[in-house]
Amino acid sequence: MSRCQKIVQLSYRAPVIGILIAAFMALPILLAGCSSGNSDPQNFNSLVQNWIKHMQGGHSVVTQARNLFATDNPDTQRAAIAWMARQKWGHEKPYMDAYRLAESSPSPLVRGQALLALGTSGQPSVAPDLQRGLTDPSQFVRLCAAMAATYVHNPILIPDLITRLHHDSNAQVRIYAAEALRSYKTRPVIETLINALDDSNVAIVQAAWDDLIFQTGQKFPQHSGPWQLWLQAHRHEFRTTG
Repeated sequence: MSRCQKIVQLSYRAPVIGILIAAFMALPILLAGCSSGNSDPQNFNSLVQNWIKHMQGGHSVVTQARNLFATDNPDTQRAAIAWMARQKWGHEKPYMDAYRLAESSPSPLVRGQALLALGTSGQPSVAPDLQRGLTDPSQFVRLCAAMAATYVHNPILIPDLITRLHHDSNAQVRIYAAEALRSYKTRPVIETLINALDDSNVAIVQAAWDDLIFQTGQKFPQHSGPWQLWLQAHRHEFRTTG
């Protein structure tokens, strides 16, 4: 059996993204190997596409997998990431690795969509990726990172979410940061949410108030005064860290 035939046989068992990532990284070796010995020279791109078509029995996944690496077309790449993340297998390791590769894109559209794809996995291990996204210079990327954080529970996110809620220039980022803090019942989080009740943005106030009701079981008015008094009497009930 030739070297190329062995590669094809093994590749039928691999996920689509695994094939593509391996293919791009191993292109020079594969081309050299497939054109030497007793095997006929083959067009590598055609070979890869034939593997995928054979394995999938269709073209939809093929197209989206190709688009996932369309670095010259950010909107196409973003759409492919969104499509992949919605599939039942879209949060398996090969796909998560592909989303992480997309985090380094120069396009905010692609970086943001990659963070959403990682976050909607619900895997705590993506928290460092979201931390980086929360400090991105792009408002869109920070928004996606904050939204993604609402799906992930990992206490290392708390300081960055508090910073975003206090200081971000984008109101929607602040709203998502407040919503993401809902699952962390710590004293710094409660204090941050109470302070947010005095914000000028009604949506931020509402998000913080909903969080406080959920975390404390209390239902004081939507301003900080009564909540501050209550917290002074109940500070011992809350941890200082996550």
